[in-house]
Amino acid sequence: MFVACGGAPFAAQHTSAASAPAPAARFGVVHAARRAVAPTPKAWPWQVACSAWSASALTLGCAAGRRKRRAERTQVVRLAFYDVTPREGCSFGASVRGFSVKEALENPDALEQIKADMYKHRLLIFHGQTDLMPEDHIKLSEALGSLEHILHRPHPKAPDPRLLRVANDDREGFMSVGTSGWHVDGVMLQAPFAAQTMHHLHAIPGGDTLFLGMKELYHSMDEDLRELCDRLWFVSGVGDDLQQGEGQMSLLPLVYDHPFRGDKTMCFHLGQTYCLGFIEEVPLDVVMEMFANVMTRGDGLLKGARAQLQRILAGPENNCPSQFRFLPALPVQESLQKAIDGMDPTLRAQAITKVDEWERGDLALIDNMALAHLPAPGTQTLPLVSGLRVFHRTTMTNPSAVPRNLRGASAVLLAGPRKDGPTSDEAVQDPDAMRDILRAVMAATPINVDELGGDQRGGDLQMPKNIPARDEALRALEETQQPLDLLKVVDAELEAADGQSREIFGKTLKKLLREYHPDRNQSRTKQAVPIFRYLWRLHKEQGRAASAMAPTKGRVVDRLRQKASKITVGDVVG
Repeated sequence: MFVACGGAPFAAQHTSAASAPAPAARFGVVHAARRAVAPTPKAWPWQVACSAWSASALTLGCAAGRRKRRAERTQVVRLAFYDVTPREGCSFGASVRGFSVKEALENPDALEQIKADMYKHRLLIFHGQTDLMPEDHIKLSEALGSLEHILHRPHPKAPDPRLLRVANDDREGFMSVGTSGWHVDGVMLQAPFAAQTMHHLHAIPGGDTLFLGMKELYHSMDEDLRELCDRLWFVSGVGDDLQQGEGQMSLLPLVYDHPFRGDKTMCFHLGQTYCLGFIEEVPLDVVMEMFANVMTRGDGLLKGARAQLQRILAGPENNCPSQFRFLPALPVQESLQKAIDGMDPTLRAQAITKVDEWERGDLALIDNMALAHLPAPGTQTLPLVSGLRVFHRTTMTNPSAVPRNLRGASAVLLAGPRKDGPTSDEAVQDPDAMRDILRAVMAATPINVDELGGDQRGGDLQMPKNIPARDEALRALEETQQPLDLLKVVDAELEAADGQSREIFGKTLKKLLREYHPDRNQSRTKQAVPIFRYLWRLHKEQGRAASAMAPTKGRVVDRLRQKASKITVGDVVG
């Protein structure tokens, strides 16, 4: 009562002073303080005390306000560590110049801004980072996510096993990394990598990288294909013999909401050896579901796989469909490639960007969940032709970024014991479920090739189906009326090497690939290109160590190709 009674008249004065311009407000504070120190004879003592208390509170309040405004101004300056220049003509991508990432590693605010800008722009390139050392690269990567996963591939020249060293010379780093098709990295885990980085130690002309916006691709699809993709799960794996429950197998939603951006994104790999197949959720009404159960009741393979999927893909609302269709990889991959190739030119310019200006020291930070990428053919040009290309790559996971499909079911990673190599800590040890599901995928239902994309896979080195490598080369040479003497020379060398050992055959194949590379045979391109493609196919089919799942891949992919070659017209879309 005492404070309310004495403070009421002054409260109105406080409000009036606060609403006045800054000089008047300061004057009001001083004037009030003077009145408090030297009150008029008519003022009561309690009024003097309350006026002094109010003036002191007002002074403290204004000082606090000034400190808050200074802090806000300081915060704005603190967060403006660098200027970002968006890439012209594309809906994603940006670059930064004149900023040292190395110096920012000790500043948590700077690292937080770098991480936020990476997810905002999806592709963020810091130019001129020539002073960034391997240990700095690792420290930056740890600020973007976790480097603890089982997919590291240490090269003898890599300064740290967590740095993937990529080059156009196998003595300097791994070659042909990621060249098999558009992809996101980490599809053999419970979630694709949340982020990845590329630090270019040596760059070459033509060593371009293409990036594809998954959000843009999804919205560019026709309605039927988009609805199909909403129901699909992408199946991949790594291990010794997945069909016997050895290794680990991932089930990832093909379409999901980005965990940090909130927009639609996709998860796939268009390389044949990285996709075991697709699983489609088939929602049916009661009558059709009863009919489907009757029609498949004698099929123990499908029944067992269906039961396992209903259990592991139940979702938070336990609303998993009871019916599933198992689809071979190739036709669905082709449909996605056709959707990419068939984009409207204007939309394509927004959805795909080619980074063709890599320079030494360039550091790219990539939102791996939002973008697919593909190295251009020029990245594999031999050092004798264009110079040495080397970059270090890191890939980071994020436990909070496990994708969920549109009904909320989480991605699943199943595992069984491995004879050679570890399994992920987050994997669910359930070899029986993995074996049942994979066997159902191997017995995939025939689907419509024509509606899902035909043979359009893209890429100069993609192999036509059902045509042996040598027959393809022979046909190409005959069509262009080229002599067959070079092909006979190559055949003789390969036959001689094949009679000795697998190691010698591999070395001979690599030597011939270098010898008949188109860049080194520009005067006889029409002869060299078919032979180079022939050798490239032999190199791919030889089973070189493209990933840790090579033993299983060969068996699985052979069976999938046999299934895909026999498919007939179906009714998947619609």
